[in-house]
Amino acid sequence: MSNPGACVPDLLSDPQDHLTLGHVPTLEQLAETVAFAPQDGSIWLCGQRVMLMHSLALGALRRELTETIGLDKTRGLFTRLGWMAGARDAQLVSERWPEGDHAALFSAGPRLHSLQGLVKNEVVRFEFDNANQHFYAEFLWHNSIEDDSHIAAHGIGSESACWMQIGYASGYASTLLGRLIVYREVECRSTGHSQCRIIGKPAQQWPDVQGDLDHFNAEDFLNRSAYTGSDEPGDSEDARHMVGVSSAFTAACHMLRRVASTQATVLFTGESGVGKELFAHRLYTLGPRSKKPFIALNCATLPENLVESELFGVERGAFTGADRSRSGRFERADGGTLFLDEITTLSLASQGKLLRVLQEGEIERVGGSKLIPVDVRVVAATNLDLLEEVKAGRFREDLYYRLNVYPIHLPPLRERRDDIPLLMNHFLRRFCQRHGRTVSGFTSRLVNAFLAHPFAGNIRELQNLIERGVISAQDHELMDIHHLALGASNPLNEAIGLNAHGHLAMTPAPAVATVRPAKSEGEPPLRRLADFLRGEPVVLGSSLEELQRSLVDTAMQRSQGNYTVAAQMLGMTRAQLSYRVKGR
Repeated sequence: MSNPGACVPDLLSDPQDHLTLGHVPTLEQLAETVAFAPQDGSIWLCGQRVMLMHSLALGALRRELTETIGLDKTRGLFTRLGWMAGARDAQLVSERWPEGDHAALFSAGPRLHSLQGLVKNEVVRFEFDNANQHFYAEFLWHNSIEDDSHIAAHGIGSESACWMQIGYASGYASTLLGRLIVYREVECRSTGHSQCRIIGKPAQQWPDVQGDLDHFNAEDFLNRSAYTGSDEPGDSEDARHMVGVSSAFTAACHMLRRVASTQATVLFTGESGVGKELFAHRLYTLGPRSKKPFIALNCATLPENLVESELFGVERGAFTGADRSRSGRFERADGGTLFLDEITTLSLASQGKLLRVLQEGEIERVGGSKLIPVDVRVVAATNLDLLEEVKAGRFREDLYYRLNVYPIHLPPLRERRDDIPLLMNHFLRRFCQRHGRTVSGFTSRLVNAFLAHPFAGNIRELQNLIERGVISAQDHELMDIHHLALGASNPLNEAIGLNAHGHLAMTPAPAVATVRPAKSEGEPPLRRLADFLRGEPVVLGSSLEELQRSLVDTAMQRSQGNYTVAAQMLGMTRAQLSYRVKGR
């Protein structure tokens, strides 16, 4: 059995107490998990997005709800909100500091409560022996924001008012210990006491506990996966595993499930690296053709003279080197699904032949004269705006409407940042298993840096960085920003966060030069071009090839090496840009 004097002297003591007591996590470590990303309007705590709210707004909300639905229902609503927040924080703390003992992890709950600006905790008594199912906690709460809001709106009354905080404490302890712990407020400032006093015990030790359970809505607590483990579905290391809980990711998954059982053609759109092939394969596994073949083809990898033979097959003797007949992708996918990635790289002639197959349901091999019927569900993907490609004359309008039956846009990683901590852990497990490593996890600094990073390369970029870190970090070491560096440059900038004094601070890491600068003597070619267009020099002084090379380099630098984004800047296809980069 433990007590506050022996195990947790002061749950909110000096942030340096870990130097003498060895508790993990400490207040300083918890403070380091706070990150601000003003560039996209996000604040993060332990990898979870949070928000700031004026206490007056909270009071107005409580007052309006009380007047609308009544005191009891309002209390239940706020208690459940607190429960969900406490349960989530307990889960995050357990995942972030798996080496922490139960007492130290328990102390993180009150500390997080204080970091979030809700209340100041003072320990009165704390007894904990999980092996013998014993738990007793007693706290004093000072400066409760709920009391301030409630008293301002209603004055002193007969009802306690720290509803969210009771829910938070109960949800945190219950999730951390894996059994139902109920806190009650036995004294409250809203009822005239000088401070709030709360007591937490196992549910079965409280008389008349049903009222508490009604407010928590916790009768089925032990069956709630949200409070008992990770958000990640399963522990599979399958490379096709889909991970995410963000609203943007969930919306795309909902659309996927809706269309999977049909025979409709699906068009996936989104930036390079968002996982279009992963979604296409998931569509296939959920659909009625899952027992038949799934054939994938990246159209950008095909030379124009091989597109037709690769798609439709070739008969022996059709051209020099065709020493045998072979089937194409459509025949191999018969009865199943054919995934055509980067479909905009096909020439207009190849697009016309593809359209005919989609309309007629039959193909003709190169050099053959026999029509072969095929039953294929076509799934296409592109990282460009197909409608804009149609307007520019680079994509056939009739093929566009044939493919655009059910479009699903996959969001870039910067629009689903809630998924970043889940993806980090998923890739960490995968690459530790692949490379035989035992990296312990991530530092708070690295998590915050990932949450603030723009991720031009999306999930592919995150995956590559995690694999690099797994290779660079030592076994049983936390992965940090320096493990991702190549040479003297870091690929990430550190995020804005809290220092040990509670002030915002940011230490920028050096930026990465992803491509070489344009080579020229004297003034850069683009500056000479700007001067020339203004009519200043009579002679341009740069060749068209030099200007093109400089434009390509500039676009690649601004896009941080992302070919798709750079191609969009220059108004060309990714394949065209790739050709010019390789030809420099």
